[in-house]
Amino acid sequence: MEPSPLDAPFVFRPSEVTVGLRDSQLPMPGSESQMLPEDFEHHPDAEEDDLPDVSFVRQGRRKAWWRRPGVRIALASSSLALALLLLLQLAYQDRDRLALTQPSLRPVLEGLCSLMRCTISAPRQIEAVTIESSGFNRVRNDTYRLAFTLRNTAPVQVAVPAMELTITDSQDQTIARRVLTPAELGADNAVIPAAGEWSRSVGVVLGPTGGGRVAGYRLLAFYP
Repeated sequence: MEPSPLDAPFVFRPSEVTVGLRDSQLPMPGSESQMLPEDFEHHPDAEEDDLPDVSFVRQGRRKAWWRRPGVRIALASSSLALALLLLLQLAYQDRDRLALTQPSLRPVLEGLCSLMRCTISAPRQIEAVTIESSGFNRVRNDTYRLAFTLRNTAPVQVAVPAMELTITDSQDQTIARRVLTPAELGADNAVIPAAGEWSRSVGVVLGPTGGGRVAGYRLLAFYP
């Protein structure tokens, strides 16, 4: 049997195509897809610029900002200031009832009023005030006397209200109307005790033209 060329031992030889070529003549990659990973240039700055576009990175930075000690101290101080302002507003608006139901708070409320130029008086609860009895009688030709008794149905004392007196003729037409303030009733800063009564009697002068036509009257309690 004659020896076949395939039976010859395999010997590695340089390719004739590449032998003798300079480095500049070596084939270059034809596209970016043929480039190896290590051929890409690494840019740390570009990677950092892409971070803000990631939602979880933004959330993490936001949470970290709220956890800063300075931010937390500012938030706590603001919350405390708002709470104090709310308490001061409530105390100012409800100072009369607080001074009545919480006597220990009265010095604090008085100090607050000295700064805010307000006063502490008895609560005004007109729904708790009823006219228990009243009378309007002539004393002289043009002089009458009004007497009345007020009852306080509330469990706490209330301020004395003003009284509106309306005098009518026989046709129930108004002859005169007059408002009697607590000061005119001699009850400035006076109170009606809890579940108690308060009585007063005052003179009313109508004048010569209206005295002869008086036939009736109406009495109303109110807070100005």
